[in-house]
Amino acid sequence: MVEGGSAEDLGAVLGATEVEELGGGYQSRAFRIVLGDGSTAVAKVFDATTVDRAELDARLGVCSALADADPRVCRPLPVDGEVVAVIGAGRAYVVCFEYADGRAPDPSDAADAARMGTELATLHGSLRHVPVTRLPLVATLQRASAETLSLGGAIQLLHGDFHAGNLRLGPAGLRIFDLDDCGYGPPAFDVANALYMVQFDSIVEGTPAVYDSFERSFLPAYARTRGEVVPTAVLTHFIDRRVDALARWIDDLASAPVGIRTSSPEWLATLRAFVETYRSAPR
Repeated sequence: MVEGGSAEDLGAVLGATEVEELGGGYQSRAFRIVLGDGSTAVAKVFDATTVDRAELDARLGVCSALADADPRVCRPLPVDGEVVAVIGAGRAYVVCFEYADGRAPDPSDAADAARMGTELATLHGSLRHVPVTRLPLVATLQRASAETLSLGGAIQLLHGDFHAGNLRLGPAGLRIFDLDDCGYGPPAFDVANALYMVQFDSIVEGTPAVYDSFERSFLPAYARTRGEVVPTAVLTHFIDRRVDALARWIDDLASAPVGIRTSSPEWLATLRAFVETYRSAPR
């Protein structure tokens, strides 16, 4: 546990009347909080020893600029005038975001899958207009060749981790959050990564039909909105690179993103099993 990252600590620092930890965070611990004014927000607690503060600030700047242009994006919220609060004697950073109410899209539902394709294509349009930052390529592509980077369209800012778990469908429409992995790359990588995330779950859970259904709805919707079809060979190439990066990180945890570096042995075993199954499947 991050020192200074307990519910009691957050309540004291943020003046929250309710604090409830949410599941699913790999790079940080996430909490739903109710602030003194009655509004609901999400507080994310990052271990300061695993976070590059300059990159954290740059990503928060991207998120704020993107939210200005695209109301679907959950905006960082200042705490006492600061976007990043330092707690636990400097051992943890806290960032609050707008709360996204609603349900996650269901990748097995054709309408939800198509909605995700449409929303990603529109998000890519919004990301193209965010001022240039000093963020690096997304983690998977940081060792990629120039040939690989040239396959998927002009380099631009990407969400970096677009999948159903980072979206909510609610009364106000769809909301997008968790740009912790945002960086630069070709748009086709984001498309391939969304496919990869569904394929991961399909392999781990033994539900291949879900992936097939998702692909049939997601890709045409993305292509219609973007006005351009991403070739299957390009998507397969980027999914292969995503799996290769995962395998490399598992073998060398010191080089892995924090979400993998701090994984439990059980989760690392699941990741290894996925890599082996993916690589052994017929192409």
